[in-house]
Amino acid sequence: MRFSQRTGVVAIPETLKPEAMPDDLRNTLWNAAELNVRQSEFGAITHAYWVDFIKKPINTRPFYHNTVRNTWSYQKAWEVFRSDFLRVAWSGVYDRVEFLINLLPRLAEPFDQALARELAAYRIVHKQVVPITSAAEVEALEDALSQRDAYDGVQTHIASALAHLSNRQNPDYRNSIKASISAVEAAAAVIAGKPGATLGAALATLEKERKLHGSLKAAFSALYGYTSDANGIRHALMDEPDLTAADAKFFLLTCSSFVNYLKSLN
Repeated sequence: MRFSQRTGVVAIPETLKPEAMPDDLRNTLWNAAELNVRQSEFGAITHAYWVDFIKKPINTRPFYHNTVRNTWSYQKAWEVFRSDFLRVAWSGVYDRVEFLINLLPRLAEPFDQALARELAAYRIVHKQVVPITSAAEVEALEDALSQRDAYDGVQTHIASALAHLSNRQNPDYRNSIKASISAVEAAAAVIAGKPGATLGAALATLEKERKLHGSLKAAFSALYGYTSDANGIRHALMDEPDLTAADAKFFLLTCSSFVNYLKSLN
């Protein structure tokens, strides 16, 4: 792990932010289209694009007519679509993703895979681009990353979880989840005044002191139990093929929010 990741000086991936469209994400989405749309489909796609989407006169759509073979090529029109896709604002990109999926439903899977691979704040559900990360969740993550002084250990764990999740070359979902839960454990120990305490012991102390509602304690104790039971994520760290980026992102965002809540109890 790099120095910046170990010390917590790590930036939140821009793609996690709902209104972000960095070049990597835009290009990956375009490649999902380019690699899965057949040239024979350019005509129907660009016809719908001209008539229904950008609403321009259809006779302005560029084409090439091979009079010898009596064939029509809409490669130039497809290039116009590509140019628009690569220059419009973030919302316009997602508009065009939905446009293509509604014309060619088979594109839903490659687009969804592209969004997941780039850790985007959206996924494809029923032919629509739907948010899975809100601005409030990103703000909670940023707040958790800004913890200092007594909460240095908490911040380090959150930064480590983020680094493991956002490493595109070698993502480590197991250790990301472990670090997320460790951040909650560290925060609970600080608030309870019990350095080094386990999460269960720290939460029990907070409940006894009436700083934490019993239902919240039960909910996070259950989550802690899940991470200990699922082939020992925190303890044995054995290989678990079923862990995904979605699992790691859920724990990172949920634990960041709970860390901020625990801090408010102090």
